[in-house]
Amino acid sequence: MVFSYALSSMQLHSLGFQSQTIFTSFDGKVEDRGNYLVMRSLTNPNYFWGNLLIFDRPPQPGDYASWTALFKKEFPDPRIYHVTLAWDSPQSEVGDVTEFTKNGFLLEANATLSAKSVTLPPRFNEHLEVRPITEIEWEHMIEIQVDSSHDHLSRAEWESFSRNQSVRYLAMEKAGYGHWFGGFLQGRLVAGLGIFHRDGLGRFQTVCTDPQFQRRGICGTLVYKASLYALEKMNITELVMCADPNYHAIQIYESVGFQRRQLEHGVYWWDKTRC
Repeated sequence: MVFSYALSSMQLHSLGFQSQTIFTSFDGKVEDRGNYLVMRSLTNPNYFWGNLLIFDRPPQPGDYASWTALFKKEFPDPRIYHVTLAWDSPQSEVGDVTEFTKNGFLLEANATLSAKSVTLPPRFNEHLEVRPITEIEWEHMIEIQVDSSHDHLSRAEWESFSRNQSVRYLAMEKAGYGHWFGGFLQGRLVAGLGIFHRDGLGRFQTVCTDPQFQRRGICGTLVYKASLYALEKMNITELVMCADPNYHAIQIYESVGFQRRQLEHGVYWWDKTRC
């Protein structure tokens, strides 16, 4: 599969949004409308943050009606039960989201971190083996992802989402765009993450640890070892990850040498009767 997306009139500033195009361009579409981008995940249409509009500025009073109308125009499929709108702001501005939150939208903030080299984490687990997982190990990986999820989706919704995403990741790995790494203790898969790349830029996906094995230095060790592999063997010069700025895991990533670059914002709504 060949990446076909090239920016024309709208230039993305955020490393988070730039690296997201690695995935969307693989099995979806990124369409430039001048003052906003349409990102489509064709294999997973109700992936909230895979099917969205990214505007070239933060929202202002009066944007609610026009922005939501644009989303419905770009995503007319009646099976899509969400609306996700984000904006690319070099200064990490939130803008005026009052109309959106009054109408049931939630505001989301994501910190973008990056690193060109990594350092040994303070809690290094010397017993953790890290390597790309095999296709047969994906079933266990999905179980870990579901067990460690912690947001509004139900377990069934998380399992469906993880399975859909695994199809994408397996296809990308077979096409040579990255690997899914597992962390193993005495041969047992206990953690995982993905790293996929294009043009020297690598992006992390879904860092997770089996809840039974947390607080053992596994997450930091996994990120450290997978990062070394990516920088040394995958022709990657800069690694990017996005994380909840208020979740404790971001401190683990920083302890390995990742530094915060931008704060991305977006709003999203979904029909809770359909999920």
